Amino acid sequence: MDNFKANIQVKKEHYNFVQGSYLHLYNQVRDVFDVVNKNKIINPKILIIGVGDDLLKIVLENKFQFTIKTIDIDPELEPDYVGSVDNLQEVFSEKFDIVVCAHVLEHLPYKYFNKSLEQLKSIADNALIYLPIAKVGVSLGFGIYPLFFKKIYFISTWFFKKHKFDGQHYWEIGVQEHSLNKTKAEIKKYFNIEKEYNPENWLYSYNFVLKSKK
Repeated sequence: MDNFKANIQVKKEHYNFVQGSYLHLYNQVRDVFDVVNKNKIINPKILIIGVGDDLLKIVLENKFQFTIKTIDIDPELEPDYVGSVDNLQEVFSEKFDIVVCAHVLEHLPYKYFNKSLEQLKSIADNALIYLPIAKVGVSLGFGIYPLFFKKIYFISTWFFKKHKFDGQHYWEIGVQEHSLNKTKAEIKKYFNIEKEYNPENWLYSYNFVLKSKK
């Protein structure tokens, strides 16, 4: 399969602070440290795919002195390397301890999902992959605030809806043809799933902590 001819979908200004940025950052930093501590990695080398708002690199590099490299298709975001997730082996000969790929893979057509997973596996022993999950839901609240207040959530995926390319996302978990089970089955071809979760602080994201298969 040939490499995806990626187009830059949004301008640099798109990555100025948006709702959820810091909550998503919290999950990423926590997952990185879980992997580092579990595997007792000294001076971890981490590759971040997709510069985005650059917050993860700033925190890990400046606060904790980790070795961080970034790659993105958009040179205006000033990544360390310009390239795409589906051709990492053409860019890197070295391996990393952890690769972080947060909300990137859905920007490629689904037919490139397996190839991208294979590329991620080839360059790192551990991977953190974050994907969008399409959900619809309502919440009901009851009680006497501030003495007592309780919220109940009723949430379902858009399993009955077919996703249409919106200018950014070619696919999302939870829509027709892209169930969570199908996504996990593809991931398991290349990785062992050590942890998976849908964080309460950002229900739009489904997060995987993965160990590369030998």
